[in-house]
Amino acid sequence: MFDRSDFDQLSSEQLTFWTAHNHCPGIYYTVYPQSAFRTRSSEERIRVTRVRTRQGENGLNFWLFAEWIDWRSGGESYFAGYVSDAKFEEISEAVFNQMVADQTIDLIAPLKQPLHESTGFVGALLMYSMKTEFIVSLFAEYEDEYIHFYWDTTA
Repeated sequence: MFDRSDFDQLSSEQLTFWTAHNHCPGIYYTVYPQSAFRTRSSEERIRVTRVRTRQGENGLNFWLFAEWIDWRSGGESYFAGYVSDAKFEEISEAVFNQMVADQTIDLIAPLKQPLHESTGFVGALLMYSMKTEFIVSLFAEYEDEYIHFYWDTTA
């Protein structure tokens, strides 16, 4: 699993969409738009992104790509600063699962949880939280899969 020091070694060119995308074959995601929530005026949105792990990779490129999904056109120059502000705070599987549960509680159709069965957990990172942003961004690594959970609101 990656950490802040792995991120700090990246060049500015490596903090782009195409670099991350080229290293994430098989990536897929599910989006829950504001209409999926009980209160549409909350302007909440969730995206759960996944990819199978591959030997010799630590998940950093996957995380960059997952953060890039839905990035606003024309904002490429801000992306490096955005990802540089991530906290890279190690959290347990229980904390990861609880944070996902906390952010999905208002979905009309519940999200199947936990996002991964409790086998093969390697580690998880809290990248952004409600402490500093109206964003919750989490990364988890399992032996067979990387998961990125992203929640935000514009309200």
